[in-house]
Amino acid sequence: MNISYVPILADAIEAYYEDTKELSALCELVDLDLDFGGAEIGLSYVKFARLLITQMEHDNRRRFLETIIPSLLNRAQKGAARSKWDAQEFHRRMVDNLEQIEHSLDEGRLPEELSVPENKPFTAKSEIRDLLSAASTPVTIVDNYVGIGTLDCIRGVEHPIRLLTGQHPNSIANGFNSSLKDLLAEGCQIEMRQHPKLHDRFILFNDRCWLVGSSLKDAGKKIMNIIECVGIKDKIFSEVESKWSVASKYTL
Repeated sequence: MNISYVPILADAIEAYYEDTKELSALCELVDLDLDFGGAEIGLSYVKFARLLITQMEHDNRRRFLETIIPSLLNRAQKGAARSKWDAQEFHRRMVDNLEQIEHSLDEGRLPEELSVPENKPFTAKSEIRDLLSAASTPVTIVDNYVGIGTLDCIRGVEHPIRLLTGQHPNSIANGFNSSLKDLLAEGCQIEMRQHPKLHDRFILFNDRCWLVGSSLKDAGKKIMNIIECVGIKDKIFSEVESKWSVASKYTL
């Protein structure tokens, strides 16, 4: 979302949520870990708005925006209708600006699920690259089996990548090492480790987690389903970090 919305959102929050306890309660409602005013110092309105606008796809920040924008818009509309003439202009202008933010919420939304039928490898890999292009944090991929197709899916990621794969004899496909060397030579940051007990496949970034139905190396060859995990996200993150910490480092 455009950074120019930051001061607009900050002004709206300050004008229509004067009690920061209400904001803290709303954060708790959507399980958002942004303690506005609850800490000793708390967040300023501008800093709070900036964290929401510039990192919208992190954690539950989009969900929080989708919760408060209609409320802010409703309060602005009431203010425009009920205020004296000298205050109406502020509320009317706020209505226009909040409607723009509401419209922008639908743009660039990260998918909660993806589904591509079999025998569509170009489509599947393109969908995965589009998903990963939204990463603004390091990316962790858990996949028992990796191959050249895996690297094709992640080649455009601009942030460091952690690739956790299995220790089976066929966990690493033929030709993978050569392609990995080429990708590393182009500046891609990839650290790879192996763990003997991996079951499900995951993609993790922006403090969000997606369950992947089949190995990325086979994306499009088989039916590809990717579904975001919300309620059990923290547990998955914890389990992945635990396995990563004891996994064997992979060297070419």
